[in-house]
Amino acid sequence: MSRKLSRRDFIRYSAALSAGIAGIVSCKKAPAVVTQVGEFDLSKPDQVGKALEKEGLLVNLTTWGFEGLMAEVIPQKFGEYTQKKYGVTVKLVKQNVSVSNLMNELPVAGKTAADADIDVMDNEEEYWPRFHALEWGEPVDQEQYAPLLENVRKVEEAYFVRAEPKVNGGNIYGVMYQGFEWLQGILRKDKVDLNNYKDWTDLSRAELKDKGVLYPFNDGRCHFVFMGILNSLIKQGIVKGNLWSEEAWEAGITWWKDNMEDKVHKWGDIGNDPAMRLMLETGEVWWAGTWGVYTRAMLALPWNRRDNVLAAFYPKSGILANRETCKIIKNCKHPIAARVLTDWMVSDEFIHAGWYKDEKGVEQNRWGITEDKYLAVYCGGVHAGQRALMPEWAKPYYPPDPGSLILTCNWEWWSPKQEWISKTYDRIVRGA
Repeated sequence: MSRKLSRRDFIRYSAALSAGIAGIVSCKKAPAVVTQVGEFDLSKPDQVGKALEKEGLLVNLTTWGFEGLMAEVIPQKFGEYTQKKYGVTVKLVKQNVSVSNLMNELPVAGKTAADADIDVMDNEEEYWPRFHALEWGEPVDQEQYAPLLENVRKVEEAYFVRAEPKVNGGNIYGVMYQGFEWLQGILRKDKVDLNNYKDWTDLSRAELKDKGVLYPFNDGRCHFVFMGILNSLIKQGIVKGNLWSEEAWEAGITWWKDNMEDKVHKWGDIGNDPAMRLMLETGEVWWAGTWGVYTRAMLALPWNRRDNVLAAFYPKSGILANRETCKIIKNCKHPIAARVLTDWMVSDEFIHAGWYKDEKGVEQNRWGITEDKYLAVYCGGVHAGQRALMPEWAKPYYPPDPGSLILTCNWEWWSPKQEWISKTYDRIVRGA
């Protein structure tokens, strides 16, 4: 901690802490250090196996979630996958560390994520500006690793993070796959006519007064819901300007004050609060804004399966996504295993947690998981072929093509504006 920072290090570290705006500008010109594959021909499975052995048959991943599957099931299935494909068993180790803490502490100590023995960092999109400002990553898709990326090549463009600098022909610095994915709505279809609810602004209908649950406005998740609303207002011409401008946000929050503030019955996290879910069950509230994964969980609750009163709400103008993103750490100890893992994490097996149709169209639950775990892990697939493989019973829980609905956040704009947004809401809505 007493190490003196060079001017460049100081600028880069400061940029990372403030969401990476200045850092991204500076790091685009900085050359990336690339680990060379060496003598191994990665187009041959046996050669990949030897390369993995040389690396130590290990890969370290930072991640969270997966409904407990990461404790045993996922590492076991990855080991089975590498044994079958490459003739060696690679051990997947989940690193239980705080990524936010690492981003704050390592740069000051003159270290990177590679020094923390991380090969693949998996977290939400919102971490990207800081990650890139710290120059911790290298492209997944460099030419020498191309043979390892069979599944990555199938992924739709909506699930890639492309950035500069381009290194050895590659510029994919992140591959998105799943996680809490998007912010959407849920409605009581027995209380409202779903035909009247097509876009975010329909939530301002008078019948929803005092009937909603939403995250507090000083919570980033509420900001994500509001981004969808503001985007809809701009598309309809109700608010003028660019989505990523203070003027548009002030106008949008003013519209919120006049049209949406009285529609919220309770501020909070309905996804994690049983009391709020009970409000939805009893009909005390008729709508909520929450993550897609929680929407699916509520649709699958026993009381809703019995009563069939809930409906997912996917506003046509777009839903803000904050998807889990795999990123390769520059100078990591296991660069080949890191690509093998990343590629597997967008495979049919991983994306569907082993529950998908075989080549004859027969559904198979290969991992032996329960329906609730499937709904938590599977987030709509990353290409059309994958979506066609999902179990028939699960289809009502998902939009046909999530990628077509995704509203991409300008994280470089939003990250440093969070406090300003909350204070602007307090000033306009509450007169504080």
